[in-house]
Amino acid sequence: MPAPKTPLRICVGFSEGTWLGRAPGRVNLIGEHVDYLGGVVLPAAVNRHTEVTGHPAAEWSISSRVKGGLAYIRAMGEELGVEPQSVSVRSNIPSGSGLSSSAALLVAIAAGLKPDMDGAEAALACQRAEQRATGVQVGVMDQFASALGRKGHALLLDCGTLKYRAVPFPGELLIAIIDSGEHRSLAHTPYNERRREAEAGQPNRRRHVVSEIARVHGFVDALDNRDFDRLGRLLKESHVSLRDDFEVSTPHVDALVDKAWAAPGCYGARIMGAGFGGSILALIRRGAEKALAAAVERPIIVCSTADGAFVSPRAGGGAA
Repeated sequence: MPAPKTPLRICVGFSEGTWLGRAPGRVNLIGEHVDYLGGVVLPAAVNRHTEVTGHPAAEWSISSRVKGGLAYIRAMGEELGVEPQSVSVRSNIPSGSGLSSSAALLVAIAAGLKPDMDGAEAALACQRAEQRATGVQVGVMDQFASALGRKGHALLLDCGTLKYRAVPFPGELLIAIIDSGEHRSLAHTPYNERRREAEAGQPNRRRHVVSEIARVHGFVDALDNRDFDRLGRLLKESHVSLRDDFEVSTPHVDALVDKAWAAPGCYGARIMGAGFGGSILALIRRGAEKALAAAVERPIIVCSTADGAFVSPRAGGGAA
């Protein structure tokens, strides 16, 4: 499954030396805590974006509300081998929302500075930059989804081989992100410890990984067959596994997941991302947004799928 060769260029109306890059956030529908172990995941780029403009400067600088943004752009510059830049960031991806604002920032910088890069190569460069900037050994899923996601599709990605394919995502479904109100820096959670335990084959951690990979394949089959109830069951099973076997949930998040499960029009929900607070993903019927918000009594972000930064609108079905 080769990467698209025609990146999306957005470089109109700027003076010489000024560049612009734009990249979407992402959700991971299912396949949590398996990407860094070479498992399969099912993310989707979503219609929330980060836009970056920049120009060469004497030293690196950034105008942004992204926490730690300067470290990110410096690390990205080292990966791309470019001179210092003065960068300005605009984004409608809330930080800490679980939509991977950090990956969107890095991919947007890569798209602006090196628009002719292969999308997969850009994603790997962004992964290395984030690891360098944060000290957290993040996987490659977020960057791949932001670079190579397709509108109207999820992206089935084998993180071991980096082979991927687009999986149609039904238009009747919406992805809702629920802010739990518990926020954390990964560097100050047991994230790296959980990763080491999984890599070492600790039984409970390994049981989650094996069962979650099976759920990814089941989820793709359910999408292909438009079996929405099965999609919900798999999300519920994923949450239970993340809660009990991988131990990355919290009592507060568990209570919110229960409320989401009970909401009319919600097929299923689970903790998303690295865990230890953060956000919850819910899969809902289009039109059920208000019912979900009323049930959980928390802010929600409703998303649809979008094209990645390195996907041509002609190849990916049009820009979001």
